[in-house]
Amino acid sequence: MGVERGAANIRRFNAERSAHLMPLLTHELLLCKKRKIEFKSIGLLAAYLSDRLKVHRTTFLRNLSYRTVLLEHLSLQPGAVSRASDATLDPVVLQAKLASARLEASNLRQELREANARLSRLDNSVSSHGASKQELDFANLAMLVVNLVTRLDDLISIDFADRTIVDLSAKPSERVIAGPDRAAAFISWVEQNQAVPMVHMLKANDRASK
Repeated sequence: MGVERGAANIRRFNAERSAHLMPLLTHELLLCKKRKIEFKSIGLLAAYLSDRLKVHRTTFLRNLSYRTVLLEHLSLQPGAVSRASDATLDPVVLQAKLASARLEASNLRQELREANARLSRLDNSVSSHGASKQELDFANLAMLVVNLVTRLDDLISIDFADRTIVDLSAKPSERVIAGPDRAAAFISWVEQNQAVPMVHMLKANDRASK
């Protein structure tokens, strides 16, 4: 009899806590959506909510009702489909991933066309000033590097102070891709061609990162 009463008390306690916590949880998730705060995993989301609501994160992960709400929130984040495993056999997810890949490819083609147009305008500008073929070749190569660094700005960055190009994903001792001896001429070219929007973006990103 005592065991049954104890189990009933636990069920009642859990029901009361859920009734109190669920609205707070829903409110915090709505704030995350409104503020565009995104999370890469349910664990990180649970840790954030734990800090906000003063509830241990395992409560959100082990309770089926809370966990379902968290997973639903993650699934509605921008780019959630692209983070789904490529090994999934869910046809709905696969169709969504295909549509997302096609859209990304279309955007990349448009960016490439715009970059080529800017490069053509740069070539015409340089040619009008009587530049040599060697200077034109260097400008073309520099713009190629600019396009690559801009496209991979999460991985590659230019350190204008040290005159180096670095790999942000590598450990500190292996980050330098090109030191001043190899990168200084390119970095000087970047500093002299700030009128080109994509070139200017490299300096803007460098200032934003400091």
